[in-house]
Amino acid sequence: MNKTLLYIVLLVFVITTWGYSWVLMKMGLGYGEPFTFAAWRCAIGGVAMIIFVRAKSIEWPKLEKLPDYLMIAIFQTTLMFGLMLYGMKYVTAGKTSVLLYTMPIWTIFLVHFYLKQRLNTAKWIGVALGTTGIICILGWDTLVNQDSQILFGELLIIGGAISWAVSNIWVKKRMGGENIYMVSSLQLAFGAIGLALLAIPTEGLFNLQWNAHSIYILLFTGLIASAVDFTIWFYLLKNLDIKITTFSSMLVPVFGLIFDWAILGNHLDTGVIVGGALILIGIYKVSKN
Repeated sequence: MNKTLLYIVLLVFVITTWGYSWVLMKMGLGYGEPFTFAAWRCAIGGVAMIIFVRAKSIEWPKLEKLPDYLMIAIFQTTLMFGLMLYGMKYVTAGKTSVLLYTMPIWTIFLVHFYLKQRLNTAKWIGVALGTTGIICILGWDTLVNQDSQILFGELLIIGGAISWAVSNIWVKKRMGGENIYMVSSLQLAFGAIGLALLAIPTEGLFNLQWNAHSIYILLFTGLIASAVDFTIWFYLLKNLDIKITTFSSMLVPVFGLIFDWAILGNHLDTGVIVGGALILIGIYKVSKN
């Protein structure tokens, strides 16, 4: 297999499995509460990644960098997964994937106002389109469904997307010299500890229905969607044009919507379709060089 074909196969694998994992996470909430499920999923991924970095003989980070690793773990794992999965209690898997993948829009806001890297007209158009898409999804539920729980869940998921964006900025500003696999490993491991600390007093860390299906969901989302997919993703980022990988990642929420419809049977209403399309176009605009 030549390298080009290998990259294509790996990219399709990552996008498809990430899209499928949204449905599995929604199913997983039927077996356990959000913080508990997230803690187990991230712990499984973290342990697998630590085994990987030790097998590759990657050195542990210096002690003075530990606060930065902890901050990334809080924003990238504890808050992002915690808010996203708690919001998913009230929101469909497909819509959750679309809202969480507004992360590039929030990142570009932080880049503009915090890093002082001014946006050009095309990127502002992308931000406007993405924001309009969010309003379409939120506004449709508010005006038509009038369900406060759904709106609450959507706002939590957007909070998770903003937390993800904060983590991106932190990595860009503070982690330039760190091994990216070690960053991925420790943010999952430390973040899982944070999720466990949230789960223990509120939900119970072992309050899960253990059966073949729930174990499959935890192993798939922890090992495949977290450890394996992120390792492949970093490999692709290193070997492919970043515009290709960034644009391709926009297909993840599309697959999330498709799997949500095909497997869970959730109807794709007009607000989600129009809003999702606007968000994807907006993300493409802000991600382009």
